[in-house]
Amino acid sequence: MTQRSAELAEGWIEAWRRFDMEWLRTHLAPDFVHVSPFGRFDDRETYLAAVEPMARKSVMELTIKETIASGDVAAVRFENRTPNGVVESCDWVRVEGDTIQEIRSFYDSARIRGVLSAAEQQSLDGSIPE
Repeated sequence: MTQRSAELAEGWIEAWRRFDMEWLRTHLAPDFVHVSPFGRFDDRETYLAAVEPMARKSVMELTIKETIASGDVAAVRFENRTPNGVVESCDWVRVEGDTIQEIRSFYDSARIRGVLSAAEQQSLDGSIPE
């Protein structure tokens, strides 16, 4: 499973680089959980509906720097080049079978927030991270 968790973690970043919603819908579990500095989402469709429009404004380029994996988890360290500069990021990815069940994202959201309107930010702040 270690190789598959690494492949899915890198695939996640590559899908966002291409804005490949089909890949994301195929590889994220329906009850996918995402936790980030913007909050928590508890299902795939709610997550994608909220995040895709904002990502299209704030993601100019994603570059994978390093991936490590063990069993059903992987961590991928990457750079997100935004209109306001580069944001160093790390996603912890938990896989079940052939799908991504959970991702916890770690980054400083200030540069991303600077690209988004107040209304867009509020739509992402629907809950408090654990």
